[in-house]
Amino acid sequence: MSLFHSNTAFTASALDIEAEDIQYFLSLMYGAIVVALLLFQRLFSFFRVRTYILLTCSLSILILLGISLTRDPFLIGILRVVEGIFCVLEGACFLPLLMMQIRHAKSRTIAYFFLYTFMLTGSTLTTSLLKESIMDYGWQDMIHVVLYWHLIVIAIALLLLNNNRLGKKFPLYQLDLASCLFLLISLSCGAYVLIYGRKYYWFEHANITINFALSLIFGALFMIKQKTVKRPLFHFEILRYKNVIFGVTLFFLFYIIRSCLNNVYTVMATVWKWPWHYIIDVQYINVFGTILGVGSSGFLLLRDVSPKYIFGFGFLILATSCFLFVPTFYPDTTIWAIGLPLFIQGIGQGWLFTPLVIYILTGVESHHVGNAGLMGTTARFWSTNVGFALIQNVSYVLNQKHYIQLEQTLNTSNTLTINYWDTLMEKYAGIYGDQIASRIASKSISGTLSQQATLISNMEIFTYLGILGILITGLIFLFGPAKTLFMRLRIPYL
Repeated sequence: MSLFHSNTAFTASALDIEAEDIQYFLSLMYGAIVVALLLFQRLFSFFRVRTYILLTCSLSILILLGISLTRDPFLIGILRVVEGIFCVLEGACFLPLLMMQIRHAKSRTIAYFFLYTFMLTGSTLTTSLLKESIMDYGWQDMIHVVLYWHLIVIAIALLLLNNNRLGKKFPLYQLDLASCLFLLISLSCGAYVLIYGRKYYWFEHANITINFALSLIFGALFMIKQKTVKRPLFHFEILRYKNVIFGVTLFFLFYIIRSCLNNVYTVMATVWKWPWHYIIDVQYINVFGTILGVGSSGFLLLRDVSPKYIFGFGFLILATSCFLFVPTFYPDTTIWAIGLPLFIQGIGQGWLFTPLVIYILTGVESHHVGNAGLMGTTARFWSTNVGFALIQNVSYVLNQKHYIQLEQTLNTSNTLTINYWDTLMEKYAGIYGDQIASRIASKSISGTLSQQATLISNMEIFTYLGILGILITGLIFLFGPAKTLFMRLRIPYL
């Protein structure tokens, strides 16, 4: 799942494919994960542990083989949806197994820290492991590498696990598969609108309009079905819990700020022209920061420190990293300049992620914990796609704006422009002739302007995101005192 997470545009530039296509295939899988979580507990209760792992791994292997053998985008999309379902069915079972092995009063919290550490660092780790197969062989061999990992999991399950159950067997009947289909269609169509909206000029294109309508229709059908069936898969009563509302809101804002990291890796590849394998190695700076952030917030959470302080300092760290990124966007930056904000950004995301999940789960009654977790996963699905769409659209608008502004400075009265043009003409005229040299020089200047516009746009974006992080931090720390003051002022009038 985390193969190209936060690396979408960078991976697209490295593999010379559309960023929207990678993001949409990722979203198809993510949407399927959301749907599969509705059925996970029923399926896990029906099968024995080892049988369950062997079955899901075997089916995942067959799906990966299918993906490696086809080039049809539509068929790949369908297989990605199915892969997402078995991805979460395979992976989610390891969380309760891990909880059972941890002898601690807060075993669930510790298990979640392990889980989300792998999720946050997985994109870099998996891309690093697969880069050799991509660069030296091909994408089919890359998929085969993932397939081999599943074989390792099967071997471990056969050698180390018994075939006992973790709980009472629950028969598979009255599964509301229609609701699952409604939700899957709604999520897939909604993701299509967000990801491809700018490319197709939003509602000017029929595909965007149709997918938007389908997303609303099937989303409404899912909600109506859940309100009317006797045993709903999702209980909307969890929306009454303030922890869920606050947690989901903070998750949404967290992902909006986190989505800017994609721009950093894109600039590395397209503007600074760093080699792909070098960019992957640079990402380990962020990974080390993430591990430090997870460990630090985990220590505070196990010490029962108030979530207000954890969230407040977490968003402050993210805001600081955004402001530190701003002065690094110049043409000849160095790894030493970009390394510090990249490390601090990793600390911020690692600091916030698991406490946000725990905050959502601990604020609800025990029989609603599963739905609260699903609510958090759904929030991450939408915020990932909204963050991608928002950053893509803002980057496009700002790039156009700054490109036009820079282009207006190019005139014959500008000494720098004249000198740069003469240098380019002298470089190419002796090889291609004056006419072709003039075209190459014009294209070179246009490319330079585009790169400069990208750098200036990112300075602006990270400044705005830094301000957003400061505002969120202020609201977190001031919300409680402001609410208390409001109630005191209100009491005499009650």
